[in-house]
Amino acid sequence: MKPGKAKASPLPRGETSNAGSGLAPGMQMVNSFLAVANVGATIEFLERVFGFARGVVLPDTDGQLRYAEMRHGESVVMLIRKGDATAATGGAAALYTYVDDVDRVIVEAREAGAGVGDAEDKPWGDRVAIVTDPDGYRWALATFKKLAPFS
Repeated sequence: MKPGKAKASPLPRGETSNAGSGLAPGMQMVNSFLAVANVGATIEFLERVFGFARGVVLPDTDGQLRYAEMRHGESVVMLIRKGDATAATGGAAALYTYVDDVDRVIVEAREAGAGVGDAEDKPWGDRVAIVTDPDGYRWALATFKKLAPFS
């Protein structure tokens, strides 16, 4: 971000607005996207030990869980299977971050020297691009485009 360049202002606690923010309903601007060996076992651990509650949970065609949104207060932790090529990050951990215009932000990231993948429209309704920052952290930048059925 360039000095003096303003970004979206945070809303007062408990208030949400999706208008023009690129934010999907029910999500936070920055969400943890964890790649785990066993989604079901991680769900049980997070529920039992930390008091998380299940949000969306999706099985694969073989019945194994491939994706889950775990909620703790207003926070969301998304779980995917390690190495799952159908996930936004190809099965790697990342910070899933909503931005108002992913196409504009990846141009800025590229100009700033980040590793940047192409933006793609995903079946769950987000437009997503993977950005690797100068420290090697992976960011899944997303702009919510449309509600899509979970499958």
